[in-house]
Amino acid sequence: MKRLWLYVLLGAVVLAWGNAFVAIKYLLHAGHLGAMGLTAMRYAPAAAISLAVLFGCYDRRRVLACWRDEWKGIALYGVTGVLGYNLALNYGETRIAAGTASLIVGLSPVLTLVASNLALGERVTARKLGGILLAFAGLFVVVRWGSGEALDLRYLLGVLITFGAPLSWAIYTVVGKPMVGRADPNIVTLSAIVWGSVPLAPFVPVRAAGGLSPAEWAALAFLSVLCTVFGFLVWSWALRRTEAARLGAVVYLIPLVTVLSEMAMTGTAPSAGLVAGGITLIAGVVVAET
Repeated sequence: MKRLWLYVLLGAVVLAWGNAFVAIKYLLHAGHLGAMGLTAMRYAPAAAISLAVLFGCYDRRRVLACWRDEWKGIALYGVTGVLGYNLALNYGETRIAAGTASLIVGLSPVLTLVASNLALGERVTARKLGGILLAFAGLFVVVRWGSGEALDLRYLLGVLITFGAPLSWAIYTVVGKPMVGRADPNIVTLSAIVWGSVPLAPFVPVRAAGGLSPAEWAALAFLSVLCTVFGFLVWSWALRRTEAARLGAVVYLIPLVTVLSEMAMTGTAPSAGLVAGGITLIAGVVVAET
């Protein structure tokens, strides 16, 4: 029964994270929030919820001790996982489609592998190297032929900015790997959400918030509660109960969810370049991780 619940919750996280790209695109397209404002509006409630969970479910002394002992790691965790990842993704999605963005972010495991080799000295085998090269070949196909748009400076800049999201996630993972071995992963994760949200406080668009429609508020609630707080807590919980490699396989489903959701919303089919490049990219990630 516990394993069934694990798969049910992981399935919910995949659906949430896959649709997060579409929700971000919708909010940016609505025009009331820019990339910075959207990031601030998403993480203000997420930080409040995380802070309530931290001091409502854990002993205050335990939380403060973790902050005292791990403050450098938590700060870097927040900078990369909250600021770096989300600002890169949100600014990138002002220029490229949600499906393309999700495939670029799908490089996270490959970049994590490279970062682990550089920072932690983890060995990269010939098979893993081949997977990395295959994944980047898939990325080239996605960028060159996947969008159906002209390769102008605006589009290429969007791709480059979005690439900062998986790069930030790779750093986030490498920084967190030794830290969660020393401290409670839930306390570390929730603390990173809180700390990473503090620099966003001055950018909360109070005036723009008054003009948001009920649908936009619903999209923000979805991003804050389900994608951020719920998603990260489930992921942290799942990491303690199953192999990392098995969880990595779950990540491969996220771009598929994004593309299907984007198709349902726009009524358009993905281009042949997006499909071919996406399959090649994901195949490369699978080879690199196995």
